[in-house]
Amino acid sequence: MQTAALTDALVGLAKRAADSLPAVSFAFGRVVNESPLQIMLEQRLLVPEEELILTDSVIGFVERRQDDERYLKDKIYRVYHNLELNDRVLLACVQGGQAYVIVSRYYATELDEV
Repeated sequence: MQTAALTDALVGLAKRAADSLPAVSFAFGRVVNESPLQIMLEQRLLVPEEELILTDSVIGFVERRQDDERYLKDKIYRVYHNLELNDRVLLACVQGGQAYVIVSRYYATELDEV
């Protein structure tokens, strides 16, 4: 009987602890391989491509713009932002480390050690 009560108390504590954690945290990483894409997080964890979610800021896309106000004709521009070896990236880590969203590139300062 006491074991069940203790188990219930521990489960309750674990649930409250999990609920108090933020759903997303942020980390810095560096591209260590382009194909397949791999990111090294803070010099400790290698994240494979299967666990990465890419945003528009780090992949190529097509943009349609009007060439000039005098013309009604649109032109298509290809914009490339593909990640390259040693690019530094900011990632949002979903709780539990199940997925990592690459939010953006960032440019290192002299103090950066990632």
